[in-house]
Amino acid sequence: MTRDDNVSPTTHLATDRKRLSPPVEIDPRRLATDRAQWLARSQAAWDARAMRWHAKAEALAGSDDRIEDLERIWRALALGPGARLLDAGCGSGQFAIPFARRGAIVTGIDLSPEMIRLASERTLGTAPSIAWRVGDLEHLPDGDATYDAILARMVLPFVPDLRATLEAFRRVLRPGGRLLASVPGALSPIYRDSWQRHLPGGDPGNSYLLPWELEALLTRLGWTIRDGWGEWGADLYATANALAGTPLELVAVQQATATTWTTLAG
Repeated sequence: MTRDDNVSPTTHLATDRKRLSPPVEIDPRRLATDRAQWLARSQAAWDARAMRWHAKAEALAGSDDRIEDLERIWRALALGPGARLLDAGCGSGQFAIPFARRGAIVTGIDLSPEMIRLASERTLGTAPSIAWRVGDLEHLPDGDATYDAILARMVLPFVPDLRATLEAFRRVLRPGGRLLASVPGALSPIYRDSWQRHLPGGDPGNSYLLPWELEALLTRLGWTIRDGWGEWGADLYATANALAGTPLELVAVQQATATTWTTLAG
């Protein structure tokens, strides 16, 4: 079969692409359904693992790594007594509670009712008082410029609309406030099952968001990247990072291999 010699190769290429990849019409009703299903999958998954997650996190509460994390996050977010902090994806309170004990005014929100139950039980009848909420991060009920800082540690891969979530963060964060967000690197042991996203029905409610993707979107939305650093320890279930201790000079390689990569933006 021959092509019309009067038609340019570029035209043929465009025609082939159009035939192989027909335009996708976005149905708002389908988007709403897909979002609800994503949230339901994530909620069910985190409710199911809440007790195990809580036990592992509590076992690490007094470790040198956890104490170092708390110090670094406290300084990075410029927190102090009276600072208003939103712990987005707070789990059972592993960071919210220590920061409240230091004098921050903390609101903890999580999609999982079981996580919030565990968190609230830990502070029931004791100081400090923390506002615990069950909810998703796209529809924060807070007024504009409510918080001095937002901690979003290991939660953004589990939101259905990342842009809407970051825009909600921007709205409730005061001018000059800081966002600290962390996600796994591409080769992190946490993402060892990321191949499932390529299979029909294999999506577990995780976008497998990568550090450079998050930073690119933050920049596009007008945020300024202030700092970033990685951690190469084992994940919460003791799966080791094979590259722990390996000298890595290039930031791109650090982001790809880190068990978690933290981005500080404002």
